[in-house]
Formats: sequence, structure tokens, C-alpha cells
Amino acid sequence: MTEIPTLSARIRVAVLVAHAVLVVALPLAGGGPGALLALPLLAPAPGLWRAQPYTYAWASMLVVFYVGAFLMEASTHAERRPVALALAFVAAFEFVALLLFVRFRSVEARRLEGF
Repeated sequence: MTEIPTLSARIRVAVLVAHAVLVVALPLAGGGPGALLALPLLAPAPGLWRAQPYTYAWASMLVVFYVGAFLMEASTHAERRPVALALAFVAAFEFVALLLFVRFRSVEARRLEGF
């Protein structure tokens, strides 16, 4: 019998997918400068992969800057607006998913402790 994944495990998968999309799409969309912008996103990758809640918490502070940068890019460069808005959506989705993971992981941990 297979075990049903918890809500935090499902959110973790969403975070990993969104993070991978950002890391891959930045160099593709932005060329050389995009590759440089993707480098800071590699810092939290090991902690995200190991599901460390502390890493999820501080990675949300990193990703929020990408949301702002993509929204600024969309508002200042009309020719790059669709790509910038798509990446802003992915970054915003990851930001929310990071916060939800931390929240649900702590709730699940408290339930296991019996509180």
C-alpha cells in the first residue's frame, strides 16, 4: 500500500518545479546577463531539495526580489513584456508556495508531537 503524500510534500514539489523553471528560464530569456541573475537562485537549491524549512523561509526573501525585477522589466520593456510577466508569475507562485510549505510543515510537525 502506498502512503498518501502530505500537503507539505505536495507543496514542496511545486516549489522545486517553480525554482527549476526560474533557474532554467533566466539564462534562456536573458542570455548572458540572465545566467548571472540565475546564480543567486542556486544558493538555496540544496536546502530546498533536502526540505529544510529554514532554507524555504529565507529563499522566500530572495525570490521576492525576482518578482519585483520581472514586474519592472514588464513595465519598462514592451517587447519583453510577455516573458517578463510569465516569469513574474512563476516567481510569485514560488514565493507563495515557499511560505505555504513552511506553514504547513510546522503544522504537521506540531500534530506529530501531539500539540
